[in-house]
Amino acid sequence: MPRARACLIASMSAIYLASTSVADWPNLGGNPGRNGLTSAVGPATPALRWSGAPLSLISWTPLVEGNRAFNIRQTVAESPLLDPNNSMLYAFDVTTGAELWSYDFPWEPGDWTMVLYGVKNGRVYVGRADDSVVYTSAIHCLDAATGKLLWVTACDACSPGLYDGIVFTDDGDFIASAGFTMRRFDGETGAVEWSVSRSFTITGTLGAALVGNTIYIQERGPSNTTRIGVYDATTGVKRYDGPIIPVFFTQTDVFAGSNGMVFLPVCPNAGPEFDRLHAFQDTGTALEFRWSSPCSAFSGEHGVTADGGVVFMNYDGNLEIRDQVTGKIRAASSVNVAAAPSFLTMPSIVVDGAGKIFFGNGGFPGTVFSFNPDLTLRWSVEVPNLNQGGPILAGDGTLLIAGVGEDFRAYYDPGCVSGDLNCDGLVDSADLGALLSGWGSSGPTDLNDDGDTDSADLAVLLSAWSV
Repeated sequence: MPRARACLIASMSAIYLASTSVADWPNLGGNPGRNGLTSAVGPATPALRWSGAPLSLISWTPLVEGNRAFNIRQTVAESPLLDPNNSMLYAFDVTTGAELWSYDFPWEPGDWTMVLYGVKNGRVYVGRADDSVVYTSAIHCLDAATGKLLWVTACDACSPGLYDGIVFTDDGDFIASAGFTMRRFDGETGAVEWSVSRSFTITGTLGAALVGNTIYIQERGPSNTTRIGVYDATTGVKRYDGPIIPVFFTQTDVFAGSNGMVFLPVCPNAGPEFDRLHAFQDTGTALEFRWSSPCSAFSGEHGVTADGGVVFMNYDGNLEIRDQVTGKIRAASSVNVAAAPSFLTMPSIVVDGAGKIFFGNGGFPGTVFSFNPDLTLRWSVEVPNLNQGGPILAGDGTLLIAGVGEDFRAYYDPGCVSGDLNCDGLVDSADLGALLSGWGSSGPTDLNDDGDTDSADLAVLLSAWSV
């Protein structure tokens, strides 16, 4: 690989790693790359922290900043909505589940549901939209602490669709795509910084992924095909298009990995020859095809691991982890995770700071699974009508899942700190004795997971010694 290209890819990887270090869950996919990777560590067991929320007939994805969780609770399912009290945004305390405030977006006849787009720097962004981008609204910005309206965008039809979301730049601006227009908004004022026209294949696929100063978004190619458009986030200028994918119908969004890797699941429910996860690498001058593998997903958010893996559901309904660059398989679950029917699976993936993977299938009923980094099953819980309700992970390790009815639940179990082998809350002589008894073997005393218990594991234990 030429030195300049290698340096560019290394630089993009550093930007990617920095962008995934934040433990909040500010937008769909959890970070600008929309890849589910977070530094927060999720629950060791499905220990219920709290449950309950106002009634909702549809499950929508929660978002989190600090100790506040935000969720739309929708009480009317008709489209367009015929009741002015059809949906409302609520803020909850992550620790207790207490309702902090609510906001009712002004309603007019013909309006659709409220949509929660993102939360960043103490500001929450909401609008109204449908699933066909025929109807959009202005975007309202609220104070995250109080729910007070701070401002409304001057454009009255610029809110993204139900499933598209927004992504945030490092300075708190956000990228939003509504129909044939993509815009960058000033996060503090709502002013439009740039606006560009673009194409799209079908609604529900308009969400962008962001790595550093580069935007990736699915677009319509020539002769009813699909491709990824690459844009400059500062100016909105298109840099180049990715290779053509000879499929038109798909309702899945782009997500980004490390080493300049960018992924697009294309799943028209046409068989494994066409339903595939496509992997590309951005060289700085072109988006080059690397590999593809059969997948299945109606819509949703996918994942990557911190060590260069990509997580997705294969065509048979099992989770897979493949190497981002080569496509070589690393692990596959023995448990089928698909919804019924499988092509309607709407993945929601969290990869936590310990490498654990949490997967929601969006089913009716749905299931949330927890896996070890090697995709062996840890536990699972059923959620009636999971739809788009998560899971997502708060910075303190609380796993949040939004269901229907009054079902909004939080799981929290920090488990034992590394070195606390007997889980008594202390790292002390008892744990040292346990480690020494396991010397030379694998298992729970192998604290760094390198295959045996040795001096490196002793160093881990001593570094966590209780004072």
